[in-house]
Amino acid sequence: MLSYSKRLLFSILILLSTISFSQSKKTLQLKKGQIEKDIKYTNKLLQKTKKNKEKSLNYLSTLNKQLGNRDELLQMLNIEIELITKQIQKIKIKALQNQQLIKEKQEEVKKLEEDYAKMIYYASKNQTVYDSWVFVFSSESFNQAYKRIKYLKQYTQHRKKQVEIISKSKQELANEILSLENQKSRLAIEKSNKKRLISKKKLEIDQLEVEKKDKKTTIRILKNSEKKFKKELQEQQNAAKELDVKIRKIIEEEIRKARENNNKKSGVSLTPETKKLSDNFLENKGILPWPLDKGIIVQKFGKQKHAIFNNIETYNNGIDIATEINETVRAVFDGKVSRIFLIKGEGKVILINHGEYFSVYSGLKEVIVQTEEKVYAKQKIGTVISDEDKQKTELHFEIWKGYDKQNPSDWLFKAN
Repeated sequence: MLSYSKRLLFSILILLSTISFSQSKKTLQLKKGQIEKDIKYTNKLLQKTKKNKEKSLNYLSTLNKQLGNRDELLQMLNIEIELITKQIQKIKIKALQNQQLIKEKQEEVKKLEEDYAKMIYYASKNQTVYDSWVFVFSSESFNQAYKRIKYLKQYTQHRKKQVEIISKSKQELANEILSLENQKSRLAIEKSNKKRLISKKKLEIDQLEVEKKDKKTTIRILKNSEKKFKKELQEQQNAAKELDVKIRKIIEEEIRKARENNNKKSGVSLTPETKKLSDNFLENKGILPWPLDKGIIVQKFGKQKHAIFNNIETYNNGIDIATEINETVRAVFDGKVSRIFLIKGEGKVILINHGEYFSVYSGLKEVIVQTEEKVYAKQKIGTVISDEDKQKTELHFEIWKGYDKQNPSDWLFKAN
């Protein structure tokens, strides 16, 4: 029979593992929910692009993003299935322990009831002896009467205690039976959840295979237009260089003005106001709102292989966010509009000053702010441009600290 301390320790361990399981499962489900949301939105973008018979590079980029999301979702499903499998095993072990405890408690209650029945039977058989009045008044001395009264009192207390012990044991037995029933219910729920997840996993695997085939077909079609896409790539690289040069010149001009205003010959000079703005911007690293209300990152920051031609590497100074037609572009933080200019073939560009930091919004068809205007976080600043020929509706977004480019995904909320 398990001692009380061992049973208590076992219960605590089960409780802790349940809490840990619940926390892990909750975190996993939140992440899985976000991935499923991204898949749904990406699928919406793909369906709109599919209406055009001609496959585009943008379609391939969006499809690659979808494949990545689908792979990540499958990983989440595998982890969740594994967690549930482990939890099912723990519940089964706990149920077996409870069954053993119930068996032991039933035997204990049975023995207590038998012992109590024997005691009552013995008392009733010897009622003439144990009749309290007769028993006490038949004493030969006062001392003997006192001892008999004390004995009767102890006997009564013993009977009362036995009744309490039996009642407590029965309650403990009822609790163990209830606990076992709860475990059986939880086991049935977890088994049902596991079955549902396995079915979902199969559907996701099937869809992944469909999308992989679509990718192969798309790449084969696009490779037949190699000259066209290499020309487009060259145009994009030229536009990126032009954007980079203009941003650097603007930042250089901003730094020069700040130095002149503060009578400094070198270094970045910040007024108390701009210093505070810079510090606040830095404090919000990782939680800045997205420059679009809806969208998915189709091109990450830094060096990466071309979607079609593996022998070609490209470098992205920021991130490219695919979205829907006429989607609103918004400022990611408080600041002042430094410049608004045009990049041929890419649309309008807004550069916002956040003290030592700058945010860049490229690929706008409409701008509704002016140079030197103060803007605030989530304020609408324009509308994203759409290129029907390329089936492309994307915003190019960058963050700079002085002359240094930053990875925007490290700054935006849940962008990694």
